[in-house]
Amino acid sequence: MRVSKIIVLGCFSIIVGTGIIQAEEGKKGIPIIEVENPTYDFGQVNQGAIVKHDFRVFNRGSAPLEIKRVKPG
Repeated sequence: MRVSKIIVLGCFSIIVGTGIIQAEEGKKGIPIIEVENPTYDFGQVNQGAIVKHDFRVFNRGSAPLEIKRVKPG
């Protein structure tokens, strides 16, 4: 009986702790990325040609958005 109370109390502590952590993260806010037109078709491009397109990226969240790495598709 005592072991089951300890297990229940431990589980309760974990659940409450997780809730507190999530509440703190909610106060900090999160970044939300939005890309105006996420794809662009260059059509047919000759080998060696340099092509360029600007993508408009917005942060719709309440925390700073950090773009740390970009890869071509």
